[in-house]
Amino acid sequence: MLTTVYPSPDLSVTNNTNVCHYFAKEWANQGHEVLVIHNYPIYLKIFHIIAKIFAPFLASKFNTLITTSYTTADKSLNIDGVQLVRMPLFKPLPHFAVPSKILHKQINKIKSYCKSHNFVPDIITGHFIYPHVPMVNELKKFYPNAKTCIVVHKQNWKMLKYLGSNPFEELNKIDVFGYRSFSLKREFEEKTSLRPNSFMCYSGIPEHFLQQKEALEISRPINKFIFVGSFIQRKYPEKILKAIAHSSIKDNFSLDYIGDGANRKIIEQIIRDKGYEKNVHLHGFVERQEVPNFLKKANCFVMISKDETFGLVYLEAMSMGCITIASKNEGMDGIIEDGKNGFLCEAGNEIELGHIIDKINTLPDDELKKISKNARNTALKLTDSNVAAMYLDGIKQNQ
Repeated sequence: MLTTVYPSPDLSVTNNTNVCHYFAKEWANQGHEVLVIHNYPIYLKIFHIIAKIFAPFLASKFNTLITTSYTTADKSLNIDGVQLVRMPLFKPLPHFAVPSKILHKQINKIKSYCKSHNFVPDIITGHFIYPHVPMVNELKKFYPNAKTCIVVHKQNWKMLKYLGSNPFEELNKIDVFGYRSFSLKREFEEKTSLRPNSFMCYSGIPEHFLQQKEALEISRPINKFIFVGSFIQRKYPEKILKAIAHSSIKDNFSLDYIGDGANRKIIEQIIRDKGYEKNVHLHGFVERQEVPNFLKKANCFVMISKDETFGLVYLEAMSMGCITIASKNEGMDGIIEDGKNGFLCEAGNEIELGHIIDKINTLPDDELKKISKNARNTALKLTDSNVAAMYLDGIKQNQ
């Protein structure tokens, strides 16, 4: 696996995600030999200094990871049975191309590492189109029997131009594509006019969520809300509170915020202005294994984010039977079917969200219970181990 995003205990990366590690860890647990090459992005040193100072602002403003740690040394680690090799990859600034000489040097380093450790891959998969399409295609020449895959995440489509003079020819060399959401699949096909072999590359929920044997007992009023995530601009955490203030249950509700971030002050100001001190609780960040304890106390999970490739926390809420509200044309659209196993709202639209909350509270209890049950059944098909196996099957079945 090649990726520019991977957790490392010794690095500080704002907006980092464990998604790739969850896949790799499950593959290792299933008996596969797994090697992860972390092409850790480094830039001109001054950028990292500035990024460290303004990390909270940058994380809130832009949908990107912020690499505050600067390192030029390669490092090997073993994390949860996964062999991880971090190889810093230089380019001048984010969203710039990696200089050609540096890119080829990186590819040669990967080849050398594999050769010295007698690692011959059956599958070469890269997360994010750039810089991994050229890297995967070059490695394919060295390992002609390996199947190749690129998993498409949310990324600036302008980066396609960095694939060379004929980017579509480079894309066509990849055996199979995985998409993190249906909306990304649509975008990719619109931007490239390609219809390659493909599969959906969803994330999964940890097995401990299955310990909740029964779904929550759902009935009206649906007025116990929860949000889990960073308080950043694109997640619109404050819009939930504003929407509730427009709704019919504005005087009888509770809202638990799990998370923190730059938009906290906005939320605190709304709480003061509306006199919601007894209704709204700001818990800060909690450990992932503690999230179910908060979800048990809620009956509606809401996050109407923009540019959300795939939100694992939605699945976690659905697995508990929460009525779940996500964004239209974003990562959960396709997994959540409006009115069937949850509801969809335009990202950041507090007026529409208020109407949805009112609509939910007019539905009969039997229908709410059915939606809750459907949500749970959807989520429980997508456990960490299941989606890791589905990922490999998606590559093998598209040979």
